[in-house]
Amino acid sequence: MTTAWWVGGSFTLLALFCIAFMIWLRRRSEFVKERREAVTKQWEETLYQLSALEEPQTKTLKTSARQKKIEEIKETEKNNLLFKYEESGRFEISVPLEMRDLHHFLHLWNYVHESLRGPSKTYLNLLADNLNVTEKTYKLLRSPFPRNQLLAINTYGNLGDKSAYEKVEPFIHKRDPIISFWAWRALFRIDFEESLNKHLALIAVREDWSPVYIAKVIKEGDPDEISLPLVKLIEKKYEEGINERTLSRLLSYLSMAHSMDYSLLIDRILTESKQTEVIIACLRLVNSDYLLPRVRELMKSERWEIRMQVALTLGRLGHAEDIDLLIHALNDLDWWVRYRAACSLVTMPGMTEEKIAELAETLPNQFARDILQQVLSEIRLLCFIQPSSSFLSK
Repeated sequence: MTTAWWVGGSFTLLALFCIAFMIWLRRRSEFVKERREAVTKQWEETLYQLSALEEPQTKTLKTSARQKKIEEIKETEKNNLLFKYEESGRFEISVPLEMRDLHHFLHLWNYVHESLRGPSKTYLNLLADNLNVTEKTYKLLRSPFPRNQLLAINTYGNLGDKSAYEKVEPFIHKRDPIISFWAWRALFRIDFEESLNKHLALIAVREDWSPVYIAKVIKEGDPDEISLPLVKLIEKKYEEGINERTLSRLLSYLSMAHSMDYSLLIDRILTESKQTEVIIACLRLVNSDYLLPRVRELMKSERWEIRMQVALTLGRLGHAEDIDLLIHALNDLDWWVRYRAACSLVTMPGMTEEKIAELAETLPNQFARDILQQVLSEIRLLCFIQPSSSFLSK
């Protein structure tokens, strides 16, 4: 009886604790929501107003138009804006940023910052400097919670403050792929040249990073700076014999490099490699006649994926002497090879609707005739919907 009483009492206390905890969570959630809305209301107009200002060194407005804009900005100061704008391009913040509001403010600040391009970000960074965001954000970076670390890392990246480089650098070696990648991205935004020399090779090591996001970071840089280091990295990894999937992923990044830098490497890999994904990645990069002989040879490959990519490549290069090769590919046993060959054939020089229609009636292979009829029907439908891109205009 005593044991049952204690067990019942324990479960009752546990239930009461759970109820109290749920109530506390609800109250806390409401409090956080209210603070977020208050911070947004307080700072949103200021952030958007600052993002609309021109950088002092790049102003091109005429004096009258510029003066009018300044007057408009001064007029909006009456609507609770938190800065005072001077004609010289300087401004002063009239309200300090409280530490309890830092998290909400940085979410809003980063959102506006990521929405802008070029010199429009200058005043947002000046605002952050005036609010001492760099020093306050370091507390978030040391937080044990990944959410706070990510927010701090992204903030440092957008600020581009080189003094934060060493603070962020250790995070690129974290096991968490999200934290490590965002740290890598932030380092490239803080100091692109130094990160290019020290940390570009990580894209060949961290297979858990998203190739799409890596490509976005690479694209943010100057192609003249990234082209040769990227080619040298891929050549080194190819010689080391890395796995097929990783090498094909690295090759895809060459689309953001200069073709004159990677053409010899692509020629070498196409000649030496037997890996399907690697050959396909190289074929996607072929954009000159220099590699045409090897591309034509690959039409005899045993892998249908390679033959399909060859058909697409020949269509992209667009040489009339490849028409017969594409017509022969219409007899391929794989449907996708026939379809891509037909799509490429209709874009070749001298191929008009009448010639395609004639081939669709006279070719001896039923598969070839059917696939040409299908592609021709698709083009006619597209021309009917979008006359401006009409195939019939040929």
